[in-house]
Amino acid sequence: MTCSSLYADVASDHGLHALIERVGVGNEPTGAGVPVAQIEAANSSGDYAPDESDSAFVNTTFILRSGASGILNHATQVGKRIYGSSAVGIAPDIPTVYVYDAEGFVLNDFLRTGTGSNPSTPPSGVKIFNNSWIGTFGSIPNDTQCLARGDWSVDTHNTLFVNGVANKADANPLMSYGYNSVSVGKQNGAHAYDPVPSGYAGAGRQVPLIVANQNTTSNATGIVSAACTLLTEIRDTHPNTKNNYLATLSETTKAVLLGSGNHLASWTNNPVTSGTNRGKTSQPIDEVVGVGTVNVDNIYRIMTGGQHASSTQWQNAEVAPSAAWETAAISANQSRYIRFEVPQLAESVSLLTTWHQKPNSAFSNYTIYNIDMELWTIEGNALQSLVGNGGLNMFSGGNVVSESDVDNVEHLYIENLSPGAYVLEVKRVDSFSGSRVFSTSWLFPEVDGIIGDLDGDGIVGVEDLLIVISEWGPCSGCVADIDGNGVVDVEDLLIVIANWG
Repeated sequence: MTCSSLYADVASDHGLHALIERVGVGNEPTGAGVPVAQIEAANSSGDYAPDESDSAFVNTTFILRSGASGILNHATQVGKRIYGSSAVGIAPDIPTVYVYDAEGFVLNDFLRTGTGSNPSTPPSGVKIFNNSWIGTFGSIPNDTQCLARGDWSVDTHNTLFVNGVANKADANPLMSYGYNSVSVGKQNGAHAYDPVPSGYAGAGRQVPLIVANQNTTSNATGIVSAACTLLTEIRDTHPNTKNNYLATLSETTKAVLLGSGNHLASWTNNPVTSGTNRGKTSQPIDEVVGVGTVNVDNIYRIMTGGQHASSTQWQNAEVAPSAAWETAAISANQSRYIRFEVPQLAESVSLLTTWHQKPNSAFSNYTIYNIDMELWTIEGNALQSLVGNGGLNMFSGGNVVSESDVDNVEHLYIENLSPGAYVLEVKRVDSFSGSRVFSTSWLFPEVDGIIGDLDGDGIVGVEDLLIVISEWGPCSGCVADIDGNGVVDVEDLLIVIANWG
């Protein structure tokens, strides 16, 4: 099957051209050094592997994990989206692909569903598993065990399962109903998107979580897997992240990936738009397209922003960069805080938190952890709510609270956020013992020029600090009033310090 012209410019549609413009031609990630696994449903002849002789795969080594195989065209087309050097591939330097037949993958070759053994250890270096297939055992307990085994593998081995949803309304649970995985649909919304049905763990959860601009969910899943490969390469090579163990956790990978989503004009997570609950939602993402379209330029901004440590006391939270992430442990009924300074009107702001759910040892049920998000503004020495009338003059639309009881993703998407000082609260609201890892990513608009460079010399330094001191106090329109609140004060000082260098 050949991709139509509507889906031809994959690099542009998913932010690669923008990333190349940012980092320069030849400096962009290509998937080098990052092996992947590809799982395919075999045809009636038992064929499950891509065409190794295809010209798009000249630099790719294939390792068949489910026995000998002839050529499966579906595997070839999906492979071109993951690791192909053709026009639809964005990670052409992936060196090695481990290929599984879907039946073998869920039974003896990896997940070991129906046995008393844990899933297999992933092949050397493999963190990304592309599941461009759908299916079911025809039994909710068997499906649940299979899904729980996938979630266990993600949580235990820091893998990422990228799973396509069905192309039509008749959904299949495998593998898109996984808690800890990433479910994928099409940008045009022509796919199954009903919530996880009753009987399955986490009934009511939203799927898919993210989309790509392709003509089938199988191909869209390939594009998202390729984006995950670029994310992994960026993480492993950029000086801000390559020596940070927390950057390698699958919670971090998932948060950065989902935080990259480009929201289309019709996107909504159905926040309350008026009254005392304005700005609240219990539906974290759009019911059809999830967080939106995967974007590798946004991935780069978030990942290379590095880890920014949260605090257990909001007063101690340091100002965060405009794009970055945090991964930390959080205990029951604990909150962690991240501080932001918004120097000019932000047309759109995206903040996202994810965490893993924990399957039991029998792979039959889960411990369900629950985390919420809320954005506050700072007024004086106190946090002030943006919910209801408190946010009327602070943001024009979107949500400042995300509080789903079933999803393990929470998402704030805010439109036209006013300049000022803000604090994000990530709050665990369940009562289970022990700590749980969460990861939060955020993406604020890039600001023209360098934030905090008040004298325009291209450096945020002592001279800028002196300008803040010299203009201290009420000073409407002053260059040192970075957050635009009419006063040069400690908030502006913190912005200079946060962007020092």
